[in-house]
Amino acid sequence: MATSNNGTYGGYSYNFVTCDPPDEYLCHICTLVARDPQQVTCCSNIYCKSCLDTLKEKGQGFICPTCRSSLEGKYFKDGRVERGIKSLKVYCTNTDSGCQWMGTIKNIDTHLNSCPYQLVPCTNECGEKIRRSKLEIHLTDNCTKRMVNCQYCKQRGTYQLITSSSHFDVCPDLPIQCSNDGCNEKILRHSLASHNETCPKAIVPCEYNTVGCNKKMKREEQEKHNEESMKQHLDIAMKKIDALQVTVLLPRKHVLKLNQYTQLKEEEEDWYSPGFYTSAGGYKFSLCVHPNGNGDGEGTHVSCYICLMAGEYDDTLEWPFQGEVTIELLNQLEDKNHKKDTVAFDESTDDDYKQRVTEEEEGGMYILGWGIHQLISHFELEYDAPTNCQYLKDDSLYFRVSVKVTSITKPWLTSAI
Repeated sequence: MATSNNGTYGGYSYNFVTCDPPDEYLCHICTLVARDPQQVTCCSNIYCKSCLDTLKEKGQGFICPTCRSSLEGKYFKDGRVERGIKSLKVYCTNTDSGCQWMGTIKNIDTHLNSCPYQLVPCTNECGEKIRRSKLEIHLTDNCTKRMVNCQYCKQRGTYQLITSSSHFDVCPDLPIQCSNDGCNEKILRHSLASHNETCPKAIVPCEYNTVGCNKKMKREEQEKHNEESMKQHLDIAMKKIDALQVTVLLPRKHVLKLNQYTQLKEEEEDWYSPGFYTSAGGYKFSLCVHPNGNGDGEGTHVSCYICLMAGEYDDTLEWPFQGEVTIELLNQLEDKNHKKDTVAFDESTDDDYKQRVTEEEEGGMYILGWGIHQLISHFELEYDAPTNCQYLKDDSLYFRVSVKVTSITKPWLTSAI
C-alpha cells in the first residue's frame, strides 16, 4: 500500500531514532506504524483508519485481513496506542538535505512548518517547489513570475513576459541592427523609420526617377551619381517635356445657387446650373442636381452630377476630358463642415461621360452627368445645433464646384487670333 508521511493515507514511514517500533503499533494492512490507529474487536489487531476505509470502499466484503471476520461495526479508535505512537522519536524527513532535528511524531508537523530544508511551493505560483531557506532568493532572483522592468523600455511585468519574444518583438526601445548592408549602427526600434530616411547605406532611387532615370544606389552615392549623370538627366528631362507637353491648371472655384428646392423635390425635377468654364480658354461644365435623388439615393438623398457642355474653345482642347471635379454643398452658417465629394475623370471613367454634348442634346436637356448618388441625405439638410450646420436655408442650396484639369493641350492652335 502506498504511503505518505504528510498525508492521511497509510501509516507513518519516518526514520525512528531508537530501534524499530513495537509490533503492537504496526498496521496489519500497510505494515507501517499506524496512523489514527483502530483496534478491531475480532482479533484485537491494529489498523490505520485510512487502510480500513480503503478496504471497505473496495466493495469485496468488509473482512478482517487477519482472522477473516466481518468488520462491520467491530472496530474503534485506540487512544492508548495512539499516545504511544505519537511519543515515538523520529528524525526530520529532510535529514538527507542536512536537517539535524529529532523529536516525536506528535511534534514533527510543527517542525516541518518552519524547517528551512522543507520544500514549499513558490508564493508567486510559478509551479516550482523550493527549500524554505532558499525561497527569498528564488523570489528575488530566479522566479519566472517575479516582477521586473525591461532593461530597455522600463515596462514592468513578470520576468517570464518581459524576457519573452512577445515583448521583445514590440519593445520600442530595443536596439536593432540596421538592415541596410554596410551600416553597423544599432537603432532603437521606434527610431528605425527615421534612421532609414537618412541612413547613408540605404538604397534609394535617383532623384530624377520621375523623368526617367531608373538608377538605384546607396544614399551616400547620390551626389556622385548626380555629378556624373548631369547631361543624361538633362537630356531625358527635355525628352519628357517634349513628349508630354502637359499643362496642369489649378482648381478654379464656382459658387452656384439652387432656388425653390422644395418645389423641385416634390415635382422630382432636375436642376441644371448655368454653364461655366474651368478657366479662360478651358472646358465648359454645368452642375446637375436631383433634389429628390437618383439611383441609390432616390427618395432619400440629394444627388449631384457634373456635365460637360459644348464650349467655345473645344477645338483647341484634347478629348476626352481628364481631371478632377470637387462638388461641395456649403454650410450656410459658417465656412466649415461643408459636404464634399470628388468626381474623377480618368482612365476608369466611361468615355461617354468625358465627351462634350452636342447642341442638339443640350437643347433637349439630354446631358450625361458623372457624379454622386448620395451627396447628402434629406434629413441632414436642416439645422443641426451641435455642429452649427444648415445646408438648406430660405429654400435654397449653395454649391461650390472646383475643377482641376489635367489635359494634353494643342499648343499649335491656342495661339490663333
